[in-house]
Amino acid sequence: MSRSQSSLSLTPGEITSLLALFPKGLVAVDLETTGLSPLVDKIIEIAAVKITPEGEITSFHSLINPLIEIPEFTIQFHGLTNDHLKDAPTLKKPLKEFWDFVGRHPMIAHNSSFDLGYLIKASHDFQIEFPPLDVYDSCRWGRAVYRPLEKQPANFKLSTMSEFCGFKLNHHVAIEDTYACLKIMAAIGELGIDQKTPREKSFVFRLSQFDKNDCFNFSTRLNGLTQLVQAKNLLTLEYKGTSIKDAHRPVRPIGLMPLPRGPVLFAECLLTGMNKSFLLKKIKSYAKLEASYWRAGPQ
Repeated sequence: MSRSQSSLSLTPGEITSLLALFPKGLVAVDLETTGLSPLVDKIIEIAAVKITPEGEITSFHSLINPLIEIPEFTIQFHGLTNDHLKDAPTLKKPLKEFWDFVGRHPMIAHNSSFDLGYLIKASHDFQIEFPPLDVYDSCRWGRAVYRPLEKQPANFKLSTMSEFCGFKLNHHVAIEDTYACLKIMAAIGELGIDQKTPREKSFVFRLSQFDKNDCFNFSTRLNGLTQLVQAKNLLTLEYKGTSIKDAHRPVRPIGLMPLPRGPVLFAECLLTGMNKSFLLKKIKSYAKLEASYWRAGPQ
């Protein structure tokens, strides 16, 4: 089976359930990339599945030549090498075709800030206009629905939720992941509970909020931060406005992302164990934190 085909599909009942949640239709999207930082890493695969208000299902898929070396640590997840992508198109034309495919439908993805971060940043770089759509996150929606219930998944990763909802997922194949996102949302819809609060909690942003260059740009004084994040180094941040008494906060970086309020470092705070978004403009200083220091604990 090619990467443009999915072993998963939607039943008529699932389509009905999804349209009850999204009467105007929706588009689920998933990407594979060279890393976890939309501000610096590259897209290598785009897949999307659209459901129209009439219940028609269509799909979009394209492999992308990133024109950079794909890191080995990401290949182990998605299985795509530079050799696989050498004859694939570069990003600009498929990106235009993708936005034409989306049209005016609301969008959803699992951890959608990452997927949309790549699409928004690339569109900004190529000066490609995108519609002012609402974006939702199926991971957030799942948390809002299942956490109050007695029966819930062990965690809210796409693979775990797929198993919880009763189907097997061939993870990190983009078209497969889009169908998984939709099937999870259909299962949530079939619970028959009031979806107003989950819908509000799962809203991420409206694309029209990304209309300023400062959503994407950051000071050259933080150029070294990019290298440390890409190398997956533990960091200590001096952060303006922190609620923690010690302004130097140890973190495990995940990625650099554009958000409407400005670019952020998304990272796990090693003091609280929670994932947080640190506005780059509020980072006063940063330094590599030796792993041995953290294992011993701050003195």
